[in-house]
Amino acid sequence: MSIMKRVFKNKLFLFGFSIISGILSISILYFLVFQDRIPTAGLLYDSAGKPLPAPYSWKVYPPLGTDNFGRNIAVVMIVGAKYTIFAAIVISIIRVVPSIFFGFIIHFYLKKIKTPIKYLADSFNYFPITLFAFLILSWAIFQGSFEGKRPESNLSWELVLLYIIVVSIVYIPSNSILIANEVQLINKMEFIECSRTLGATSWRIITKHIKPFLVPQLYIIFIREFIQSLILMAHLGVLSVFIGGIYYKEDLWGYSNAVSPSSDWAGTLGMWWRFLWTSYPWISLVPIVLLTILILAAKCILDGLQAVLSSEEQVVKVPEQEPVRRIEMLEPFQLIKEKST
Repeated sequence: MSIMKRVFKNKLFLFGFSIISGILSISILYFLVFQDRIPTAGLLYDSAGKPLPAPYSWKVYPPLGTDNFGRNIAVVMIVGAKYTIFAAIVISIIRVVPSIFFGFIIHFYLKKIKTPIKYLADSFNYFPITLFAFLILSWAIFQGSFEGKRPESNLSWELVLLYIIVVSIVYIPSNSILIANEVQLINKMEFIECSRTLGATSWRIITKHIKPFLVPQLYIIFIREFIQSLILMAHLGVLSVFIGGIYYKEDLWGYSNAVSPSSDWAGTLGMWWRFLWTSYPWISLVPIVLLTILILAAKCILDGLQAVLSSEEQVVKVPEQEPVRRIEMLEPFQLIKEKST
């Protein structure tokens, strides 16, 4: 049975994968059917005819109420789900794929300077990545790059690209060192040394011997990067750095507020963060809970994958140890006697 079949039979993996794929499917389906149209409640009035101030609670406007613009919070979350998940996936891919090539280059061609490169990569971990990304992205959004404060609500794909690049490249150095270390451990195995002695080239060793051991580790690294990307996006959202830029819109009472054009969950968290200390705390709790569910689902995928891979390693090791134990239990000359009989 292949590893992928064993992975999808793991209940923990299947549970997390079903949650993420289900949320993503609902968001894409809503886009195809309704073109991401977000219904607005407008002003509601009490029995005396006085206007009720927005936002409206989930009791007045089910299922999750509205924000200060009168928008249906449930629909806003559905619209922003695909941007949140796709952004985290793309960021994780950019963090991992180039790191594979850099890791092999470091191991095979830069062994002599691997230690200085490792110290340089580790130095990035001591500087707050959130602050580094905030300084670059806030400058681009607020100081005039790509037209700064944009009055329109359209998504700026230039800012989406800049956001993804900045959030991705800061982790490439450390991931490159991590992959180089994995390759070094795999390269120390005896059968690889035998292949090299028999004249195998570096390319054949990579494709035939290192690849089967490295690819499962890359899956684990990818899922970890997915989780870290979601956490970093949430931090940037609280700092009012949204995917696709930022624009300003007047609420039902004429006050101007920052809005995320993509309605991603990290952006809505930043938009509604201030409601956490008001009489409308459920508004800010909605993206917090959904981001937590998304991270926990990814953690279930990670744990399920690690469980399957660890069981695969045990299956591989048993045939190597079994014959040795049987030979040690035989009495002297027992093999010769059995052969003669």
